[in-house]
Amino acid sequence: MEDHEAVVARSLEQYAELLPRLNAASDAIGHAIRARLRDDGLNHHTVQARVKDPASVKAKLDRLKADGNFKYERGLEQLDDLIGVRVIMFLEPDIADVATALKGQFSCREDDDKTSSQRRNGQIGYAGRHLVLEIPAENVPVGCHSFIGDRFEVQIRTVLQHAWAAFEHDIRYKGGSEANAEVDRAFTMASTLIELADAQFSAINDIVKRRQAESTADFAENPATELTGDILQDMLTRLLSEHPRSQARQYDWLGDLLAANGVRTVADAEELFGAADWSAVAKKMDYKFPAGHVRIADDFLLNTWGRDYISRTKSLGDDPKRESKLTYRLERMRD
Repeated sequence: MEDHEAVVARSLEQYAELLPRLNAASDAIGHAIRARLRDDGLNHHTVQARVKDPASVKAKLDRLKADGNFKYERGLEQLDDLIGVRVIMFLEPDIADVATALKGQFSCREDDDKTSSQRRNGQIGYAGRHLVLEIPAENVPVGCHSFIGDRFEVQIRTVLQHAWAAFEHDIRYKGGSEANAEVDRAFTMASTLIELADAQFSAINDIVKRRQAESTADFAENPATELTGDILQDMLTRLLSEHPRSQARQYDWLGDLLAANGVRTVADAEELFGAADWSAVAKKMDYKFPAGHVRIADDFLLNTWGRDYISRTKSLGDDPKRESKLTYRLERMRD
């Protein structure tokens, strides 16, 4: 049987040969995930895709199990995180929607909801959602056709969870500090505060949504007011209270879509969106989770104006595949 040093040496040689492909796959996966979150109108902070550096690969291959044996005896074939993606969210409740979106885009091999399991067990510490995904052979995400079968790990967490985890990793692993009760206690306290802060962020979001829903009455007094992204956000918060907010810049883009179709004032938008059957749109699209405001509004407009909407808006925004996506979505709605 090959000894461990030989396994590690062989694995690192293989890894050096694989790096160009892994870097290309990482870029493709990152682009595909960003496009999916944009298409679904999911509000997020950032998507970071990276390839593990060789030193980190070696450190992982050298890890021991509790019985003293090496954890990864077969080398690279046991590592699913050579490509790693972090999706950083603003609000903890949105993590579940992102996980559902990505599990619909890629094949899911593992799903570890660390936040839920820790809370069930009364534990405090690192939280987040970890997925191991694989690029599928069918319905391959755009740009990923050369990497079918490749696996990667996704960590989905809030901005605060990310800050805590990154700092703890630097202190405990990169810093080389030995176990220290005082440090452990400080990290536990910080983790508790972060959990409370995330809960408060969610509460603040609920308050803002309620106030935005109430504020649209002010615009009704001046129906000729020109539409802005802020007004659209307030309007859709009132009309789509069960759906999550989209990224702020997407409401400005929605304003561009409406303007291209002759909808430029608050009165025009109120008349259009106020008569919308949102549940019928959601049923036709068969969303796996509540779509973001801008996504469901885009689908409603597509269903309302059909191919004319495609021709008028296909070049708006930064998605070169928008025309083909709209065509596919229209076929689904008209099927």
